[in-house]
This record gives sequence, C-alpha cells and structure tokens, in this order.
Amino acid sequence: MGHFRPNKTLEILKENFYWPHMRKHVDKHWKNCVACMKAKSKVQPHDLYTPLPILSMPWVNISMDFVLGLPRTKKGRDSIFVVVDRFLK
Repeated sequence: MGHFRPNKTLEILKENFYWPHMRKHVDKHWKNCVACMKAKSKVQPHDLYTPLPILSMPWVNISMDFVLGLPRTKKGRDSIFVVVDRFLK
C-alpha cells in the first residue's frame, strides 16, 4: 500500500512534531521509500477486485492460520491452529 503522499504525511507530522526543514525531509523520505516505490509501480498496476468463485461443495477451499502468543494452558500450550472452510465458514 505504501505511505500517504508527502502533503498528508507532513500534515500528520505537524500535529505532534516540528523540526527545521520538515518539508524537505518528508519529500526526500517519500521519494526514496521502497514501500512507496512498490505501491507506485507502473509494472504491476492495481486492478479491480475479482470475485472469488462460488463453491459447490465443502472442504474444497480452506484457509489455515496459527494464533500465537496466547496465555499458556495447564498443559503448556499457547497457540491455536485455525482451519476455515470457505463453503461453510
């Protein structure tokens, strides 16, 4: 996604900070920021979202994730493995 454009970034910074030549520093940072350069790329421009296909049966399309850093249980476990079926949710 990148960062806000220089004007918006400067507005946000000015709410809580001040230093000499703020505008120059913000512009320089924005021009050299790798995340901003990727977001502004002309090679892979953003396109419209395409809807996901409608599924006809369960357990064909699933997502998996781990929830980490939970308080430990009496058995010493501190994470959860989550599986979500897109058909049934």
